[in-house]
Amino acid sequence: MRNRIRELRVEKNITQAQLASDTGISQQSLSQYEKEGRKPKIEAWQKLADYFDVSVGYLQGIEAKAGPTSESEHQKAHDAIWEGMAKTLRAASIGTIGWEEAYQDLKRYQRKSDELRFEEKQETQQRMFDLALQTFKRRDRNEKE
Repeated sequence: MRNRIRELRVEKNITQAQLASDTGISQQSLSQYEKEGRKPKIEAWQKLADYFDVSVGYLQGIEAKAGPTSESEHQKAHDAIWEGMAKTLRAASIGTIGWEEAYQDLKRYQRKSDELRFEEKQETQQRMFDLALQTFKRRDRNEKE
């Protein structure tokens, strides 16, 4: 039972350097995870699963199914994106994470959302993302002043 980190990275034509940049996980750690010389902590598993839009179990090689198939599973995946975005915004607003990290998290959530998005929710989700970006830009300006 091997993890699927390398398999998914190669399938999506992503370098370790790009994956490291997009997830905030060091390239050295990713290399160790792929070779299974080291196991990721749950936070890293979740970041990678979110990035590839698969479950942690699938990424770990435990589950056979990669992603949602039914409409209810699709909706649950959307709900998870919204919850993740809300947690990121809360963490950034109280200062437990920096705005740059929050911005990268929101970009990942937007990619996931783009892949899953129902047409009727597209406009609402885009407004939320735009509002979040405006908030971080405003916060950044305030910090610089």
